[in-house]
Amino acid sequence: MPRIFIAIPLPPDLAQKAAALVPDHPALRRVDPALLHFTLAFVGSLPEERVADVAEAVTAAGNGARAFRMSLDEVGRFPPSGLPRVIWAGSGDPAAGSRLVELGAAVRAELARRSVPFDAKPLLPHVTLARVRDGATRDDAQAIRGSLAVVRVPAGLGFDAQVVHVMESVLGPKGPRYSTRAEIALREQRGEDRPPAA
Repeated sequence: MPRIFIAIPLPPDLAQKAAALVPDHPALRRVDPALLHFTLAFVGSLPEERVADVAEAVTAAGNGARAFRMSLDEVGRFPPSGLPRVIWAGSGDPAAGSRLVELGAAVRAELARRSVPFDAKPLLPHVTLARVRDGATRDDAQAIRGSLAVVRVPAGLGFDAQVVHVMESVLGPKGPRYSTRAEIALREQRGEDRPPAA
């Protein structure tokens, strides 16, 4: 059965810049830039014939949503205290974050309407950049925390979130491989949604 999730992938050029924010440390396992994305919903393993229901749900949610500007301007970790497990990038702009959460909520509501199961954990808008390797020590954790404290995100890291992807993840010994099963375009931005001209 395909393993399905719904996401907005980062454009390749932005993904490369975001990946470069990860501090160098042997305890960190970087995510391939080609895999960087904002997750809206994780469905998991699903019978092949139900993938069309997922695409239908995302289409219904997308019909009520406009494209919007998403920025990357902060780097953090999960959990916020103790031994870090994940290094992430996200937006400190409440408006952009709320647009992503609203879209995720709409997608999840449409999945539920079609009885498609999904992970109901709260949506925390972020892009996973790296994971901490198993066996990391307290010294590793301290070094990672120190490195993150001095990371400075360059201005202007952002993109127009215009398309939602229904993705399939295939797990392998070298990590996951993603493929797009469906693409759903959001409606065009209104004038007030567009970023100002440079």
